[in-house]
Parts: sequence; C-alpha cells; structure tokens
Amino acid sequence: MLELGENYFGVTDYVLLIGTLLISLFIGLYYGFKGKQTNEELLVGGRNMSILPVAASVMVTFVSAITILGFPSEVYAHGSQIFILHLVSACGFPISAYLIMPFFYRMRLTSINEYLEHRFNSVWIRWLASAILILQQVTLSGVVLYAPSIALDAFLGFPMWMSVLAIGICATIYTSIGGLKAVVWTDAFQFLMMLGGMTAIVWKGISAAGGFVNAFRLANQRGRFNFFDFTFDPFSRHNFWNFLIGTGFHAIMQPGTHQLQVQRYSSMPTCSKAKQAIIASVPLKLLFMSLCLLTGISIFAFYADCDPLTTGGIKKIDQIVPYFVVHELADIPGMMGIFTSCIFSGVLSTLSSSLNSLSAVTWEDFLVRTKYFRAMSPKAQTNVSRMIGVVFGMICMGLAFCAQNLGAIYSATFAVVGATSGALYGVFIMGLFIPFVNGIGAIVGMLSGFIVMMIISVAAFILKKSAKASLSLSIEGCAALNASSVFMNLTTTIPTTTMAPAPLLSSISLDEWPWKIFSLSYLLYPVGATLITVSIGIIVSLLIAVCDKDSRRRPNKAYVHPLVRNIFSCCLQKESQSWTNSRNGNGIPMSPIAIDTTAAYIQPKRESQGRINKGYIR
Repeated sequence: MLELGENYFGVTDYVLLIGTLLISLFIGLYYGFKGKQTNEELLVGGRNMSILPVAASVMVTFVSAITILGFPSEVYAHGSQIFILHLVSACGFPISAYLIMPFFYRMRLTSINEYLEHRFNSVWIRWLASAILILQQVTLSGVVLYAPSIALDAFLGFPMWMSVLAIGICATIYTSIGGLKAVVWTDAFQFLMMLGGMTAIVWKGISAAGGFVNAFRLANQRGRFNFFDFTFDPFSRHNFWNFLIGTGFHAIMQPGTHQLQVQRYSSMPTCSKAKQAIIASVPLKLLFMSLCLLTGISIFAFYADCDPLTTGGIKKIDQIVPYFVVHELADIPGMMGIFTSCIFSGVLSTLSSSLNSLSAVTWEDFLVRTKYFRAMSPKAQTNVSRMIGVVFGMICMGLAFCAQNLGAIYSATFAVVGATSGALYGVFIMGLFIPFVNGIGAIVGMLSGFIVMMIISVAAFILKKSAKASLSLSIEGCAALNASSVFMNLTTTIPTTTMAPAPLLSSISLDEWPWKIFSLSYLLYPVGATLITVSIGIIVSLLIAVCDKDSRRRPNKAYVHPLVRNIFSCCLQKESQSWTNSRNGNGIPMSPIAIDTTAAYIQPKRESQGRINKGYIR
C-alpha cells in the first residue's frame, strides 16, 4: 500500500522534472545573450513580441500552483460554481482590451505608475502606488513559492527546502538574465507542461471513475453541477452576483492597469496585436480551467463513496489532488514527474512574472530618477535591473522559508494581498474618468482604500468567518477497507498553526452589525476598496478646491480617457497649456520630470519608436 510522504520518484520522473528546470534556464540564457543589452529589451521585450506566446503568458501569469491544487478541491467540496468566475473573467478581458488597454499602450509605458505622475502631477502618488505593488507582489510570491512546496513535501516526499531553492533559483536566474522575453517564452513552455499534467490527472481520474458518463452522473447526483446561485448576498462567499460584480470589475481593470499585464501588452509591436494577445488568452484560460474543472469532477467521482477527508486520509480538502496522485498515479512511470513538473511550472510562471515586474517598477519609479543611475550606459542600466531581480528573488525565497514559522499570520497576509488591488484600481479610475480629482485627493483616497480593506480582510481572518459547508461527502464505500492502514492522518506531517481568537473576539457574531462587514465576500474586496478610494478621493479633492483656489490645476486632456473628455471639457487643459510642449514618441505631452527621467533610455530608441508608432496615433 502506498503511503503519503514517501518518495516515489523514479529515473523518468527526475528526468522530466530536471528537464523542465533546465529548459527554462536555457530559454533565459538564450535571450540574455541574444538580445540587446538595454532595459527596453529586458523589461518590455524590445516591444516586438509575438501574439501567441504573450497570450499564453497573460494566461499563466495569474494561474499559479495554488490554482492547480485549489480549484479542483473547490469543485470536489463545493461544486462547479467557481467556474462562473472564469466565464465572467472571459467576458471582462475583451472589454479591457478595447476600453482601457489602448489608452495606456499609446503612451509606451514600462511602469504603469508613470501615468499617475503625469496625470496628477505628483511623484508621491507614483511612489505610493509602486510601494503597494511591491508589497503585494513580494508577499504573493513568497506564498506562491511556499504553499506548493509544503504540499509536495507532505505528499510526495519531495523536501520543502529543495523545492523552494530549485524553483526560486531557477526563476531568478532566467528572469534576471533573459528578461521579459525569457519570461514570456518560458511561460508558453510551462503552459504546455501544466496542460500535460492536468490532462494526465483527468485521464486517470475519468478512467478510474468508470468513464465520462459515470463520472458526470455521480457528480450530477451529488450536486456538483451547481453552476448558478442567483441569491443576492454580498456576504455570501460565492454566488452569481458576487462573481458578476467582483470578478467582472477585476477582469476589466486587471488586464489594462496591472503592472504584470502592462509589460506584456507593451511588449507588442502594435496596439492591434496587443488587443489580439489579450483576447487570445481567453480561450487558453478557459481550456486550462476546464481541465481543472474536470479534474475536480473526476476525483470526486472516484472518491464519491469513500471520501478521504471524512476518513482522516487528508487533513484539509486542499490536499485531495496530491492525495489522488500518490494513490493512483505513483505506480505509472513518469506520472509523478509530470505532476511535479506541472506544479513547478505553475510556481515558475507566477514567480518569474513577479520578479520581472518588480525590477521594472523599482528601476522606472525609483532608481532612474537619480542622476547616478541615469548617467549609466544602457548596458550598465540593464545589469542594475538584473541585480534588482536577483535581490527580489532572494527576498521571496527568504519569505518562503520563513512562512513555515509564521503560521496563520502568513495566511492572513495572503488574504490581505487580494485587498490591495482595489486601491490601485481606484486611483486609475479617478485618473481616467474623474478629471477634477487632484493629486492630494488621489493619495488620501488610495491610502484610505488600502488601509480600510486591509483591516476588513485581516479582521475577517482573525474572527474566523465560517466557510461555506461542503456538499455531501460519503464513506459508504469504505466499509470493506481498513481505514487505519489505508489512510494516513497528516496532523504531524503538515503543521497547522492556528491563531486562536482572543476571548473578547470569540463572543463576536459576524451575523450582526457592525461586525457583519467583516463577512463580506472576498470577491468584492477589490470593488469595496475601489469605492472607498474613489469616494474619499472625490471628497478631498472638492474640499481642497473650495478652500484653495490655487490648487484648481486642470489636468491635460491627454491623460483623461476619451470617453469623458467632452463631458468634462471645462475641467481640462488644452494641450498647448500643458506643462511643456515636449512629447514622447507617440505625441503624448510629458512633464519636465518625465522628460528628465526618461531621457537616458528614450534617446537610443527614438528611431525604432518612430517606426513602431507609425499609423497608431489617433
């Protein structure tokens, strides 16, 4: 009988796993020595990337190993309702590709926060947005690196420290050397590896469950095809309206304004191809998430009458996928290697994207503003950006190692990460669509949204909001089995440090106001933070305008979305009234600060800018 925690890797498995890491490294080295030694090449791929690899990269950037392990577990326990999240997201991406992305693409940005400085005429808001993004990505990267590593250690006998070092060092090397081109092409390769791994699990699961017809019959009978719940309740974990509002808003804003995606569409040679890359990522994402859905259904069908969670075979439902892999795939040569490579690929794609974006914002928003770094040669600037990636890679690996000692506090931090996006979305909405909001209002609004939503998310974790009860799980088919020999209690294998609420907090009911606000669905965190950010920003801006007439500086219309330029024409400057008549390669007016800080890397590419931009200026 197979036991969890044992190492079932054979020669084939090690070859597949090591091959995955070596191919990723080779891609990074290839583009590191092949490309030009400039930051434009390192951070935005020379702005001449192809559609399909960028589309795959857009998709896998936010599909981590946590998704690979967690999504099927969600389907297993709660049904297929979570799939609506990705259907709504599929509708939001094209809207973003046509509504928001073209506006920023024509500015030829490397850091999206550069726009905030121009729009609000304040470097402080640019630095604040960069700091929030760095906090978000560093924390998320540490969690993404740690969580799958501890699962592999517990179930496959693959040491946690070895997973962290192998993934962290590999991602840091190929990202720092090869830059965005290496990240995009390794993402494409890792997408294929993840497809292969999930397909193998689906094939084995469906076969073990007696075929598609039997698997779907069992899933339907036990309520796993519960796609739609039209109950309107913002405090419910999942329902159709929370998916539509929360995920829909996130799917519209994220492709156009999130730094990781900005670098991808900015790497495209034309705006039209950038749109195609974003839209092409939609069917790729639906394909992969459909495999995750089938994985959850097939594993449920196999364990429909002998649930490992009920019998004590697993400690948490998130462990069902590796549990199935160990018991059903370990005896097939190469399958453990394919599954582990799938997990490694999910971590590599997310970690490498984060490291590249962290290098971009650190260089663009902070270092290049100083005379010392600005005076460097293009090659020296590129080497500095590479070192930034190395430093952040070491920080992320350090956080992953520290996570095992932080317990529930680190889990709370992971919950907070999702709350930071809303504050950033809010400030971009004010910049694009509300021209009378000034710099001070934007800063106060962003800080307010960030802090309030952090409090809500951390308090929700500490107060232990009860999770939605699982659908029916049965052990009727386990009668003939000796549970003590077949299943293994993982209490001593995976530390489950918990944060016990204080006696005063234990008496709080989340069903009563004002504590009920802490039971808000996590899907609505970005919307809530955005509403707070925008509301406070508008109020503060109006108060300042009333009290200080000198503060009523009108923004240049080039920094306001075309949809609202005519509506708020009285609040906008004409281009001739801008800070300066100087423009970037696309005709967008630039502030003296922007001209000064970008001169070091705009001049060498002026000829290519003219060629790339021809015909794409409104």
